[in-house]
Amino acid sequence: MERIKTLGTIVGTALLACVVLNFTIGMGTISIGFQQTAQILWQIIQGTADGSILADVVYYLRLPRLVLAAVVGYGLSITGCVMQAVMRNSLADPYLLGISSGAGLGAVVAIILGFTSVAGFDAIGCFAFLGALAVTVFIVLLSLRFGKSGTTAILLSGMALNAVCAAGISLLISIYADAERIQSVTFWLMGSLQTAAWQKTGMLLAVVFFVSLYFVKNSRILNLMLLGDEASVTLGYDLSKMRRIYILLCALVVGLVVYNCGIIGFVGLVIPHIARLLCGGNYKRVLPMSAVLGMLFMVCADVISRTIMEGSEVPIGVVVSVIGAPVFIYLLISKNYGYGKR
Repeated sequence: MERIKTLGTIVGTALLACVVLNFTIGMGTISIGFQQTAQILWQIIQGTADGSILADVVYYLRLPRLVLAAVVGYGLSITGCVMQAVMRNSLADPYLLGISSGAGLGAVVAIILGFTSVAGFDAIGCFAFLGALAVTVFIVLLSLRFGKSGTTAILLSGMALNAVCAAGISLLISIYADAERIQSVTFWLMGSLQTAAWQKTGMLLAVVFFVSLYFVKNSRILNLMLLGDEASVTLGYDLSKMRRIYILLCALVVGLVVYNCGIIGFVGLVIPHIARLLCGGNYKRVLPMSAVLGMLFMVCADVISRTIMEGSEVPIGVVVSVIGAPVFIYLLISKNYGYGKR
């Protein structure tokens, strides 16, 4: 009965996300009605779009942005869930632990130094991944150093890493950047969906989908991680290898997200908490619920960013931070975190 209820919650949330997506596509400088938007989307799916102005606005301008927003919310929510299990702390998040900032620092290094490709791959994406991976590995080493009782120390160390990466970005800008490069760097720091393109979004979606599929398939391991290594060994599991694999995959997803839209924080922190409130603590249910809620949240944030100020756009990273920061402060004040451990 509980599984049916959870499945119904996930399906209902997914249907709500589809309705919200249809509604938000019609919002903007050129307003399109809900029914007309649905008709245009159906024509695009069938390949029978008539090439009208409204159809072009939907297909070339709004739909790529909203699809990218959904995929970014999907990826950040999943990685947030996994990092919280790996660190055994529900305040763990790629942004707060400095992973997103590490990816941003890597991307800025590639921009400032003028690198275009590495072994045939896009240099910015490669450097973003390496930056995210370096910070993640350092966080894991800290977790091994502090042990089970040091989750708060690890969180504070992650915040310190975040500050160090931000300082590194500022130093590079002040020494090397010209006006054109500063504009590119600003994109990475504040987050933006303006460069959404079908090809890049499709690649990100493929990576996030297969990584999340792997996480869901091995959700039992994530549940065991919450019990700790000692309890897991008694059940016949050695989690150290799986922890390294999960961290590597999270770094890959975060690096690609930063490459596509810059640094966006708090999604991986806020969404998993809401998912656990709706469907309990089992990661087999928390992961898909987080994915759906993350997509819904980012789509709504994108609409706010491009409609709240007429004639201009507020960076989506700013919108998400304005929403996420108060939630983070509430969690700290209420001490409602840590899976029973503080």
